[in-house]
Amino acid sequence: MSNFFHKLNRDKRNALGLRRKRIVLSILVAIGQLPLATLAAPDPSPSPAPDPSPQQVEFSSSFLGAGASNYDVTRFERGNPVLPGDYRVDLYVNQNLVSREQVSFREVVAGGEARACFNRRLLVTMGVDTAKLEAAGTNLDNPCIDLAALIADASVQFDTSELRLDVSIPQVALNRNARGYVDPKLWDRGMNAFTLGYNFNASQADRDLGAGSEQAYLGLNAGLNLGGWRIRNQSNYRWNHDGGSDFQNISTYAQHDVTRWQSQLTVGDAFTTGELFDSVGFRGVNLATDNRMRPESMNGYAPIVRGTADTHAKVEIRQNGYVIYETTVAPGAFEIDDLYATGYGGDLEVTVTEADGRQRSFSVPYAAVPQLLRPGTWRYSASAGRLRADAFEIDAPYFIEGTYQRGFNNWLTGYVGSQITDAGLYRNLLLGAAFSTPVGAVSVDLTGSQTHFSLDGGDQSGYSARVTYSKSIPSTRTDFALAAYRYSSKGFLSLNDAATLDDAVRSGPLAGGVVEGAGSQRSRFQFTLSQNLGSRAGSLHISGSRNDYWDGFRPVDTSYQVGWNNRYRDLSYGLSASRSRVVGGDYDNRYFLTLSFPFGNNNQRSRAPQFTLGATHAPEGNTVQAGVTGTAGDHGQYNYGVNGNFGNDNHGSIGVGAGWRAAYANLGASYSYAQNSRQVSYTANGGLVIHRGGITFASQLGDTIGVIEAKGASGARLSSDGASKVDGRGYAVASSLMPYRINDVMLDPKGTSLDVELQTSRVQAIPRAGAVVPLKFDTVTGHAVLLQARLQDGSVVPFGAQVLDAQGNDVGIVGQGGQVFVRYPDENRGQLKVNWGGGQGNQQCTLDYQPSADAKGTNDVAVVKSVCRG
Repeated sequence: MSNFFHKLNRDKRNALGLRRKRIVLSILVAIGQLPLATLAAPDPSPSPAPDPSPQQVEFSSSFLGAGASNYDVTRFERGNPVLPGDYRVDLYVNQNLVSREQVSFREVVAGGEARACFNRRLLVTMGVDTAKLEAAGTNLDNPCIDLAALIADASVQFDTSELRLDVSIPQVALNRNARGYVDPKLWDRGMNAFTLGYNFNASQADRDLGAGSEQAYLGLNAGLNLGGWRIRNQSNYRWNHDGGSDFQNISTYAQHDVTRWQSQLTVGDAFTTGELFDSVGFRGVNLATDNRMRPESMNGYAPIVRGTADTHAKVEIRQNGYVIYETTVAPGAFEIDDLYATGYGGDLEVTVTEADGRQRSFSVPYAAVPQLLRPGTWRYSASAGRLRADAFEIDAPYFIEGTYQRGFNNWLTGYVGSQITDAGLYRNLLLGAAFSTPVGAVSVDLTGSQTHFSLDGGDQSGYSARVTYSKSIPSTRTDFALAAYRYSSKGFLSLNDAATLDDAVRSGPLAGGVVEGAGSQRSRFQFTLSQNLGSRAGSLHISGSRNDYWDGFRPVDTSYQVGWNNRYRDLSYGLSASRSRVVGGDYDNRYFLTLSFPFGNNNQRSRAPQFTLGATHAPEGNTVQAGVTGTAGDHGQYNYGVNGNFGNDNHGSIGVGAGWRAAYANLGASYSYAQNSRQVSYTANGGLVIHRGGITFASQLGDTIGVIEAKGASGARLSSDGASKVDGRGYAVASSLMPYRINDVMLDPKGTSLDVELQTSRVQAIPRAGAVVPLKFDTVTGHAVLLQARLQDGSVVPFGAQVLDAQGNDVGIVGQGGQVFVRYPDENRGQLKVNWGGGQGNQQCTLDYQPSADAKGTNDVAVVKSVCRG
């Protein structure tokens, strides 16, 4: 029986060797160097003699036939057939894809097999418990760590054809971290830099029946990164031909990571987080948890603003009295889904100004989802400073605010918060809890407040109770995104309301005292519901809010929206209705119907123009809008639109618009014409970064960005958006990187000169929040040359021979017919060393090359004949 298993093992080894030989022979046949009959030869029969010991499987060059001397396959005879060097590989750990990494392969001994080198960064990326290894005295600063020797039972396998590196690591040697965990040691604070993002909008309107208008808006987001500090300023400048100009500073602050506490320290003009209390502006200091520092699996919010426009209209969005967004939209339905997260509290006030001067406003509820946290997870915020608001006539009070939330178990989260001002003006205390129940997530909290107004303005106290609810019902495809109800007694005031009323007492308007309940909110109800009706019936969404007040002078404030959307093949259609109370207490009821379909078929290279037809029924009459929009360009960088708006009074308008998503800015323009008015508007947004390499422009700037350096690769485009590209100095900006996460940044070399080669088209970055990280793409510059190398006796240099440059770097192998592809530097000549044979039969020669003068400076690959002398 033992002889049987011994023979079986020997046969398996022989079969494995034959399979390896067949693979190599198949490659050689594919390049036309061997006759097909070589593969057709029958396999030799296994030797019947017993094999007492395993033998190393080798490749025999005799399989190459009589011309074997023209081939050098010594490096493939045994071991790992990978050349020493750096490779971009897909890194798998225990059969799970981790990331794509740059890994170095080095020879253990001269002429031996190349082994993958691991360093601290790779070990952390793979999830290895480095703390345990360091505690055992292991030096992880070695740039070429042998993983198999470092960790017992670990193994490494490399598939050269797939560029796949499989690593097997015992579970005991891995961290017990949540999915998405990134070691804080890898967080990159970036380099010192100055950033400036801008958003410009200007319009000019001429009206026959009234005065025309000229106005402009410039929003600025400036930043200075210095050391680990990030200084930010958000401001805007508004100009009106009739009303003058106004500069508004929204916030100016400095921020720094507090890694140990997973928090951000903010100093300056900023806003409180608004998670438990209404967000307020202040000048002071804040220390608060940054959830982004936690793994994705352990964890912003900003709502989508929807509405309709009859013409090319200006949309202005305010929160807490500040303009946080302004843009121009085309006629029809619009969606704004790229708002910065500005806290959890404070409704968004949206104003739509049509080209003919008509205005309408509505509010979008903006409140927190239930405050459930994972068991053991905590979140806090502490603020201290002086309240900040343009409405204050006298110095605002100083205050402190603190909140704390903690998840106790899977179904219960508790939270507490308090706000206190100086001089005994105001204090409150909040207690609450969030529950995870089978019928949905519910949070309940109670806030009590006491206010003592200045100058005998009186005292008030009261309470406010709030309930929020969220539920997703997969069986019915129903999502209650948010439903909240709040009731406040007459004497309850928020911090901002108390400070505003006290300012009125001190400045005169309310010197006689504050009447309890005057202007204060009694109850508030808001909800958002979405319902999927199935693949054929479409989807339904409903949202609304209702506010009433203690005094009888202010009418009930209501706003409701309901819409239904569906699709049939390429035809999209929908119905929507809205009801809101406007100035004067009247209701504004609107009904909207929309249809859209493409003119043609969409494909990967281009999208067909889209035709949209809409009809609106409103108090001012009925209107019909029709338009065509589309994109053009290889990367969809151009957009255009033509539209018409026609009312039942035979007064309508037509408009055209166009935009260009350029490499370094986004530009747009529109023109509207009506019987009694005309309007032209312009938009431009983008940004710039001043860094150690100079000034680089970008079409957009996020909070966390990367500066790409790819010398000589002018014209290479970022794969993420297809529009941004490397400038003439070799720099580009990668916008909107995700902080504390692994970001892949890729360049598409198409469009670059053939004289430049990207060593890699992909790099990774793990930036801290607000960082400007350098992203260097190594390039090789030189004119491309295809050498036809022959030996002195006229024969071709052996296929597979190793080619080295003058510094001994491996630059490739000799290909079919003695062809070698190289790039020569600025000087007109160079030398290459060619090695083949290996071991005792090692041979080499020197290859001189001197490209012809007419070849240099062109984008064509020069073909040069050269003799390899040895």
